[in-house]
Amino acid sequence: MDRPLSLVTGSCGFMGTMMCEVLAEAGHRIRATDLPKAHEKDDRVKGLFPSVVDRAGAEFIPEDLAHPRDLAGLVKDVDHIFHIAAVFNYSAPWDILYRVNVLGTEALLDAVLASSRRPKRFVLWGAGGVYGLPSWRPGRPFRESDAVLPANPYLKSKWLAEHAVMQAESRGLSWSILRPTTVYGPRAVYGGGQMVMAAAGMKVAAAPKNFTGRIPFVHVKDVCRAALHVATVPSGANRIFNTSDDTQMTTAGYFQYMASLTGAKFVELPAIPLDKMKPAIRTFAETMQKVTGMFGKPSPVEADTIDYLNEDFVYANDALKSTGFQFTYPDARDGLRDTLRWYRENGWLQAK
Repeated sequence: MDRPLSLVTGSCGFMGTMMCEVLAEAGHRIRATDLPKAHEKDDRVKGLFPSVVDRAGAEFIPEDLAHPRDLAGLVKDVDHIFHIAAVFNYSAPWDILYRVNVLGTEALLDAVLASSRRPKRFVLWGAGGVYGLPSWRPGRPFRESDAVLPANPYLKSKWLAEHAVMQAESRGLSWSILRPTTVYGPRAVYGGGQMVMAAAGMKVAAAPKNFTGRIPFVHVKDVCRAALHVATVPSGANRIFNTSDDTQMTTAGYFQYMASLTGAKFVELPAIPLDKMKPAIRTFAETMQKVTGMFGKPSPVEADTIDYLNEDFVYANDALKSTGFQFTYPDARDGLRDTLRWYRENGWLQAK
């Protein structure tokens, strides 16, 4: 029997490289695509690792989904499509988010639906944040059946991409959508990666005692394993899946645990009125973004992430588990420990 052929978009980034590794381990043939420049050389600052794609034995075809050249050739004869390519940046302007995340997805869908041989499954990376903030509807976990209330332009663009995929079902597409939460793991440089490296670099870790909002985590390998799983089981068809582990770790608990891993001292600070402080913090972040943007540099603080501070994020993951999926890292404590080890062994962090 021929090995299945899987297409991975955004293949050279944090998530795409792991998807290529997971597919290679599963014995798939891999067709990988990303921007032409993304495949030139590894660049930790930009979060690009084409050497991983090459080691996975992938056939690399350069393509820009926002300005496509030959999407028909890209999707020809593929069995599964793992659509990861997106602008993941809370500071990106709307026109870029829309052009890449929405129009790029629609262009790929059009090519798929025009092909003579449809893929068995089209798996889209959505976003766990599309439900909005927990404080808007407190007291229960987010479920896939909840209404979406994207709180910023990035999340709005991800929701529009999800909507395009779901609408394509009426044209014969079999799809699955993952909604990952805070993703961490090897090669992470943004989002969850920033959180891990920032905490790991602290000589003294501190958090106010009222930072009891829970942080949702999921290891990058579990996201990619879940993608392959829902792509290949009947119960994964035409469904959305929250992709978050079983961890119930508070913000203060996170910093305390990271301190225990690094040997840093942890200090519990007095409670602070964060809700009253958020408007001022957001104004500061907006100013910081404008100043750093003038010099062509990314801001260390992004205004659209301030609303997340100390929110109590909890996600139901029973839909994913009902398909038979099992997490490699159901507890983020184990995954964070292994991720820190990877960072140190690969020179991303100095050993303490």
